[in-house]
Order: sequence, then structure tokens, then C-alpha cells
Amino acid sequence: MAMGRINGENVAGAAFLVFSGLFLAASMVNPVIASVRVVFYVLVAAGIALLFLGYRTYRHEQQVAVIE
Repeated sequence: MAMGRINGENVAGAAFLVFSGLFLAASMVNPVIASVRVVFYVLVAAGIALLFLGYRTYRHEQQVAVIE
């Protein structure tokens, strides 16, 4: 069960982080995109929160499996 740590929250969190990283890189080139840079930091925070939620979900599922 090596792939048990990969769940939907982890995938979504990683996608948010990659997507916001691409936008942050684009904001360094384009001043119009740079004007909404705060939104990209919100995406980074959401990505980190989703990764944390995925980790907690994984830990909860492991704990429930041990109890049963």
C-alpha cells in the first residue's frame, strides 16, 4: 500500500502550488498579471492547506484501519 498517501487532496494541493508558481513566474514578466499578485499567494495558501488536509485524511484513514 505504498500509494496510499496519494489522495485527491494531495493532488489538488500540488496542482494549486504548481499553477500558482506558474502565475507568479508570469507576473514577473507581465505587469498586468503582476497587478493581481495577491491572488496567487491565496492560491499558494490554498494549496498548502489542501496538502495538509490530504495528510490529515491519510493519517485518519490509517488510524481507523488500525482500530478495526
